[in-house]
Amino acid sequence: MKKLGILLALVTLVLLATTPMLLGLVIDDSSTQARLREMTGQPTLTLDTRSGWFSSIGTVQIDGPVIAGAKYPQARIDADLEVTHGPLLWTDEGLRIGLAWVTVHPILQGLPDNTLTQALFKPDSSSRIHLLANFDGSAHGQLHNEAFSYVYGPQRFEFTDLRVDIDVARDQQAQLTASSAHIDIHNPLSIISLEHAGLELHTFGVERSPLPGSLAIDIKQLQMNSEQRLTMRGISIDYVAREEPSTENGPPSLYLQQQLQVESIESGTPLTALNIETELTGIDMEIIAAYMSAASGFAVATNANNPSQEDVFVTMMQSAFEQSSRAQFDAWGGTHSADLDLRWPGEPTLRSLDDLYIGLYLQKLQAQLNISADAAALATSPFAAMVRNYSAQGILPQNNGIIEITASLQGGSLNMNGQSIDLRPFLNLGIARTP
Repeated sequence: MKKLGILLALVTLVLLATTPMLLGLVIDDSSTQARLREMTGQPTLTLDTRSGWFSSIGTVQIDGPVIAGAKYPQARIDADLEVTHGPLLWTDEGLRIGLAWVTVHPILQGLPDNTLTQALFKPDSSSRIHLLANFDGSAHGQLHNEAFSYVYGPQRFEFTDLRVDIDVARDQQAQLTASSAHIDIHNPLSIISLEHAGLELHTFGVERSPLPGSLAIDIKQLQMNSEQRLTMRGISIDYVAREEPSTENGPPSLYLQQQLQVESIESGTPLTALNIETELTGIDMEIIAAYMSAASGFAVATNANNPSQEDVFVTMMQSAFEQSSRAQFDAWGGTHSADLDLRWPGEPTLRSLDDLYIGLYLQKLQAQLNISADAAALATSPFAAMVRNYSAQGILPQNNGIIEITASLQGGSLNMNGQSIDLRPFLNLGIARTP
């Protein structure tokens, strides 16, 4: 038995001694470049490594990188690599078992200085990315950055720190979390301070725009210092998005659910809390991808191939979609709510924003609005006299101390609490006429 134990110990030592060399040969294999291209979504990635027994060094170069789903041919990424071979790895989080532990020093060139990505990875940056490659094909990456700042238009952003962690599964599903203890946003007229801001993103592929998936943003406190001081606490923004198959064998559409909640608000207004929920259905996923490309300039840069937001909006209005919104807010010491359901049937003839006018909205849009308001709270508001007059006329009926308003719009006709209002005189409003 003693000899068997010694033999097993020797075998273990041999494996621990030789495995790093074998893993180094795997890393140095030509197929590694192809696997990295597939994992990162970077078709132009080139890898050059020099393998040792327990570690390797190398470089990565990406011409025209794909960032947030869009290709930027004017940009280039160069990175130095330091690779520690597994299976036993000493990482920043202690001892781990894995294929390799990689330290990356990326340098990004070619994007404007006023983008967040360029600010993080500019040539004189000290940013480092650490990657843990696991034997099952998954990977964990982390970026821990100290204080930095960058300018975007008239705004200057100052971060005391930034921590980003990303986990990518073998099937390309990814989870990203980001957090900062304090962020100051300097505007010409105000300073906005964010305390303990965090973000969590789930998506089906790191090379795609962050849809479909889910996003959660939490901010412990937001404070705006200007002529009107504003403090909001307990801010949370959540969305869930997914593809839904078409009922008529068409392209898949988007289901999007969003929620904004603010637990407490201190300001010069009567609003003290807020909760808004929205559901959106029926928009073509290709339109969503185009919108994400058009909106990606904040974090990356405007790409000549990206559609404008105006183009995306016109395309969206050509097809049918539905939106439902629910709002609840506290004001004047009471709780009030509003429910709004919208259905846009689509207008295929639209070619530009010039074709959209108020009358077209009134004629084609279908809407249902229900409002409930605390009558006792409104009695202490600036609207008290108006509420009393309309209630006396029966325009604002009350039910157990709750004022109820019901309105609907269809075919250019508006109905409010049972009273019809003909909107036909307004249907030509806004039409562009040739002089």
